[in-house]
Amino acid sequence: MEVFCFGSGSEGNAFLVRTQRTSILIDAGLAATTLRRLLRSIGVGDHELTAIVVTHEHHDHVRGLAGLLRWQSCPVVTTVGTDAVLRLGSARRLTVRYQHWLEIGDLALYPVPVPHDAREPFGLRLATCHAETALFTDLGTVTDEVLVALSRANLIVLEANHDRDLLWRGPYPDWLKRRIASPAGHLSNDQAAYALAHLSGSPRTIWLAHLSQQNNDPRLALATVRARFGSPCPHQLDVLPQAGMVYRWNFASSQYRLTRDSDQE
Repeated sequence: MEVFCFGSGSEGNAFLVRTQRTSILIDAGLAATTLRRLLRSIGVGDHELTAIVVTHEHHDHVRGLAGLLRWQSCPVVTTVGTDAVLRLGSARRLTVRYQHWLEIGDLALYPVPVPHDAREPFGLRLATCHAETALFTDLGTVTDEVLVALSRANLIVLEANHDRDLLWRGPYPDWLKRRIASPAGHLSNDQAAYALAHLSGSPRTIWLAHLSQQNNDPRLALATVRARFGSPCPHQLDVLPQAGMVYRWNFASSQYRLTRDSDQE
């Protein structure tokens, strides 16, 4: 299993999970031409995606979806509620249900319901016979189901959207601050750290995702999580950039690397 992050944050979210036989795009929140270029840069050409999974309908997750479907003939995988909002016309669909495994090629997907202000949103467990990834980029509360997913993953992608103090002291209007901090909004650094502190067993790779440019700082997010683990931190821990870098994780080596977006061309 390989996992690529093309972007994470309000500017656009997109991940690719790949095995020898299957390539699944998780969300299409970047411009379609950008997604097409990034996919080609890692060897996924036109009409070579196995599926596109849409976790929810917000713009930073679907911005490039309609355009990308001009070059990809694969099904769009999402919930009934999200599909009703997307209005994809004649595009091929594949419906998922919460907490039911769906096999696509040699990858198994398990949608986990998340508290977020969208129609029928979900995070994901993605599994092969040898590896598992947990992907949770938009949620306001860490539920027991999310904790179970984190506990079983080799790679964890978890939202750490904001620092509470920076959010409440920041320039956003009060209604938006309340939305972000609500139980159906976005996870704070403290909430992410609390969830990750439940991990036990072997070391994992952890990517902190969906950091706010206005209400967070990568160093602060890392410090908050590391403080929960103590020193030394037993896990490989990093922050995903909004855009401009491509992160790649490979289960076989348990290592990850990053490249500048411009270096991919």
